[in-house]
Amino acid sequence: MGRKRIGLICTALLSACLLAGCSSALKEGTEALGAGDYEKALTDFQEAASDEDRETAAEGYRGLGIVYYESGDYGQALEAFENALDNGAEQTVQLYNLMGAAAMQEQNYEKALEYFQAGLELAETQSGEDSADAGMIQEMEYNEIVCYEQTADWENAKQKITEYTEKYPDDENAKKEAEFLETR
Repeated sequence: MGRKRIGLICTALLSACLLAGCSSALKEGTEALGAGDYEKALTDFQEAASDEDRETAAEGYRGLGIVYYESGDYGQALEAFENALDNGAEQTVQLYNLMGAAAMQEQNYEKALEYFQAGLELAETQSGEDSADAGMIQEMEYNEIVCYEQTADWENAKQKITEYTEKYPDDENAKKEAEFLETR
């Protein structure tokens, strides 16, 4: 996941934090995350995640998930994101994309597929300012194909790669995937 995308997520997290009037730990954690100070961000988000207020705890877990993801600890990231949802965090396309990517890194392709599909379904219902970034949607659609491939669900992988290449005809990686899937 690129720095730009993490920066956008940090900005969204900080905006939500400021609008909700959330704890200083969340604000400080978000600022530390944006500055790349993962150690401080981790401490601040852990404090927020232990807050009695569910909304603050949910955002603390979301922040922890991002810190763990950026640090390459995908199992911890996934657990933190799931805790965020369990505590009532807003379900967003970005969150489901991060969860799917973390699950893929853990080679849990079934779970990754569930998260990507949930994110794509959510994206279909959004419009205007709430709509997801087109590049993220394309990434999720591609990762959905990879998940089908990794679970040896060749029929769904072939169906999805056909849809994908029609939608994104200039994607060279997808063309290679389509050629590979033709042999299955």
